[in-house]
Amino acid sequence: MATRDMHIGHLIKAVFDESGMSVSEFARQIHLERTTVYSLFERPSIDSVLLAKISLALKHNFLSDVESHYGLIPQAPSFAIHLDNLSPEIVLQLAKLLNTAIAK
Repeated sequence: MATRDMHIGHLIKAVFDESGMSVSEFARQIHLERTTVYSLFERPSIDSVLLAKISLALKHNFLSDVESHYGLIPQAPSFAIHLDNLSPEIVLQLAKLLNTAIAK
């Protein structure tokens, strides 16, 4: 288990920097204002649905990074394996459903 918190904004910034994408294009893909993207890089935590959108835009699984960092063990390992075969759009829809269920 990790001994210190992960700063998700810094991780997103590092992956973004390697992507070669412009801030304007990234903002457009995740439906945020360009100025909001810069503040996103400074956030120590982030909403799971937004993180799923960012994962799709940057083609990097940040949700898996969080899971690995905190040593989370999936409750249904066979289900988690099958998620790898789903399209990014389906994964985003699942993240929205999970976020809704958690909020209730």
